[in-house]
Amino acid sequence: MTSFAITNVRIFDGENVLEDADVLVEDGIIKQVGHGLNPSNLPNISMPGHTLLPGLIDAHSHPDREVKMLEQSYRFGITTLMDMHNVHENAVQLKTWAQERKDIPDIKSCHYAATVKNGWPAWVEMKLPGIEPARFEDYPNVNSEEAAEAYIQKAIEGKYDYIKLMHEDGRALGIPEGQISKPTEAVQEAVVRAAHQRGFKVVAHALSLEDTRQVLRAGVDGMAHTFFDEPMTPEMIELHKRNNVWVNPTLACLGALTGDALDISKQFSEDERVKNKLSTGDVELMHHCLHLKAPGAKWEYAIDNVRQLRDAGLNIICGSDAAPGAPGSVFGVNLHIEMYLLAEKAGMPTQEVLRGATSLTADLFGWNDRGRIAEGLKADLLLVEGNPLSNITDTLNIKGIWRDGVKFQGHQGFS
Repeated sequence: MTSFAITNVRIFDGENVLEDADVLVEDGIIKQVGHGLNPSNLPNISMPGHTLLPGLIDAHSHPDREVKMLEQSYRFGITTLMDMHNVHENAVQLKTWAQERKDIPDIKSCHYAATVKNGWPAWVEMKLPGIEPARFEDYPNVNSEEAAEAYIQKAIEGKYDYIKLMHEDGRALGIPEGQISKPTEAVQEAVVRAAHQRGFKVVAHALSLEDTRQVLRAGVDGMAHTFFDEPMTPEMIELHKRNNVWVNPTLACLGALTGDALDISKQFSEDERVKNKLSTGDVELMHHCLHLKAPGAKWEYAIDNVRQLRDAGLNIICGSDAAPGAPGSVFGVNLHIEMYLLAEKAGMPTQEVLRGATSLTADLFGWNDRGRIAEGLKADLLLVEGNPLSNITDTLNIKGIWRDGVKFQGHQGFS
């Protein structure tokens, strides 16, 4: 069913709230939004006491080549999943599946990030069981300005959706200096310059204050994390403001790294709205953390960064950094945990949090076909019981998911 009406529902359209409103969808496209609309001959779903939102956008994930991760994300209302580093062939396959199916999210991907030999993430991935060393042979080695130009040319040919820098020396994680290679600032500047010349947005991975300082100086558009090894400084706020950099803080991920979010993760794992969408193995993953941090590093630094950056007028978006098998990192639910943490720990108004998981991310990346409930856009929709604008966890009360107007017919749980 790609033509229908949803009426008598609260609508969060990606920016504003409309009470007791209606949406008409025809052929998978939003036709009208307003009050007292006439659904005519369209099938009509009247839903008082419910809230209709744009389908959620998870701005940071690593689905590898696992279709299960896509299916699981979709069960939690995620209609666009952003892949933030993958093998090129995997990214192509994920996008192909997304084109062929409407019961998984649409996929956006940076394909290969601008990696460097013996750098992040290959350094840590090589320590994981079951990953063949040959996987890393095709990772880019962007170690010069010439290599930066060649990498961006491959991004054009490979139809990358955005560019990601890896700038990680391990200091926030307690990894001894010199074990992880990272590009020079000059190389990162060359990647950003070449990317911007071709119209790409550039986001960067960095977990420490110093690494963040360097990529901000390189001119990136957004941060894929915030740092947690030191407190925020006025200089760092000014560096973020210089290019109006947005931040995807990944508080849930950082809380799993430090171990400080374990109680919250367990709390969500015991929620029936979560358990009925996860396997037993994924519930178990939510009971563990990595406990990987340097002496003096604190999760509270990351939370306070959100407060200070938001107060400085910078944009905060939502991403989970979910990765297969990572302790404390579970596809689908971790985006909801992230939204909860932004609201309840960092003090963001729920309307801003929801905007950061929908319209704001779409706008920042230049995707004008999604992220809002507005005339002419894709009918990517999430219907929940209750009011997430008052209680952010009501986003888990899922009663309907549509992508391009096609309603998800799958059952809520699986074994």
